Amino acid sequence: MPEQDKAMPPKKKTRRRFGTMRKKRGRYFVEYIGADGQRHSPGYGFETEQQADIWLTREEERLDLHRRGIITWYPPEVEREQQERDLTTVEEWLNQYHESIAPTVRKSTLDQYKKVTRSRITELSTAPDPTEALKLKDIRLVELTKRDVRAWWDAIVRQFPDQPETNRKGYLRLRAACQEAVTREIIARNPVEIREAGKKAPKEDMYLPEDWEIQAILKEVPERYRALTSLCLFHGVRVGEAVALERGDVEVTAQVPFAPRVTVHIRQNAQRVSSGGGRTYLNFQPTKTAAGKRSVPIMPAHVPIFQRHLAEFAGVSPIEVHADSNLRESVRRVTLFTVTDTGAPVMDTSYRAILNRAKKRAGVDERINPHSGRRWLITRLAEKGAHLKEIGRLLGQDDSQTILQVYMKVRASRTSELIDLVGSTIEA
Repeated sequence: MPEQDKAMPPKKKTRRRFGTMRKKRGRYFVEYIGADGQRHSPGYGFETEQQADIWLTREEERLDLHRRGIITWYPPEVEREQQERDLTTVEEWLNQYHESIAPTVRKSTLDQYKKVTRSRITELSTAPDPTEALKLKDIRLVELTKRDVRAWWDAIVRQFPDQPETNRKGYLRLRAACQEAVTREIIARNPVEIREAGKKAPKEDMYLPEDWEIQAILKEVPERYRALTSLCLFHGVRVGEAVALERGDVEVTAQVPFAPRVTVHIRQNAQRVSSGGGRTYLNFQPTKTAAGKRSVPIMPAHVPIFQRHLAEFAGVSPIEVHADSNLRESVRRVTLFTVTDTGAPVMDTSYRAILNRAKKRAGVDERINPHSGRRWLITRLAEKGAHLKEIGRLLGQDDSQTILQVYMKVRASRTSELIDLVGSTIEA
């Protein structure tokens, strides 16, 4: 039998005053009995006997200090994890935190969280002078203080005075991440405590478009996007819901001898998601709330727009779209109601650009956007006597306070109309 094939003798443990050491395949492995009565090792071998001896000596010192009541002994693997945590920076923890919550939030929501974190904490690429605010990201999490957070917040407010809502969202991201660190016992207390930073800034009164303005826009929009514009500006459908409509979601019902009816069934929405390499795509997902899933009857005057769209512009062949759910990536085949002239899904950014060009041609107020239609419809429904439950059902909004405080407006001409109505009941 060749010499190299002979069985190697077992390696003997070297007995020591503390712990044991064994040489195996050119490396030194050590272990010892801890305060819990169990055997513990570093989990790897050392290149030299001196390195192994230093590790055992340090562990012996930890055990001695524990017995004397000076420190609390933890197993080496726990101690190693603690040391790694102690070295974790704010930026590293934010990344870990967002990855940990990924299975519990929508992919589009996580994308927004990461975006605001980059813009206010870790990158600040658009800041005039980001140096001061960027200091925060390199501070070790366990050393983060209220003073550090206050200095960061003051720098953010100074650098982005016209973006209070984005500043607030950046603050909330930092606070949520640090609160999770408290829960995991990485830090003892949340240092992110700036009361005014978490408050929403008063919103400016959003513009309420007049009837003639949205009518003018509808005429100026290219015919391919006229049904989409009708959905957003006249029927209060969110732009993400409108671009996610499938052909089968638009139902045409014949009502002889009356004109046909069109009903749009909202079942999903599409949100922009950024992937690696700067690529952006639409992710198709269920409506955000149960109230969002609804049926919207189309105004009789707009039925011909939808009939023509189905005949000439709607998608005819299934295409693949992303339907990612949290960490799970998936693809669906759908036939969309609205597509580009190449048959691709319509990005919300592309539609906004189309709408902006139509606004200029129509000569209307530049503040009108796809969301303006929700304010217009809610206001008009209220004027016609609809109660909040009815409005919420049609708009997919189950929060009555949001309808009242955010969307519902008063048309400038409405006060005159009301006075005229009251005046007509009084004899001169």
